[in-house]
Amino acid sequence: MRSLRKFSRPQQICLKIEVRTNDIDATFETDVCCALSRCGKTVDIDSQGPTTVQNVFCPEHGFLTSFPHRAALGEFIRTSANKILAMNGQLLIEEGAAFLVGSEQPKPQSIH
Repeated sequence: MRSLRKFSRPQQICLKIEVRTNDIDATFETDVCCALSRCGKTVDIDSQGPTTVQNVFCPEHGFLTSFPHRAALGEFIRTSANKILAMNGQLLIEEGAAFLVGSEQPKPQSIH
């Protein structure tokens, strides 16, 4: 008797990433926006810290998706931004690059 694998459809992530480059200090700024019905509103990230679930909410549509921790959210944003940057022939965001979420202040060791 053969066992059948369960097929699950990947969760659709209704987020739009916008990315801007700052050539002066070699940084990138990204915005994460709601992509439902072309909403475009900046989303809110609700979490209890970097190792907890990161819930993403639209001010208009409510809950959109979640990520298991801040590193997963950051990697999603980085890879999405890199797709946009690559299409425009621009420098890509390096794997492991430091990132800030919202109004977070940089750690002293991450300031160059």
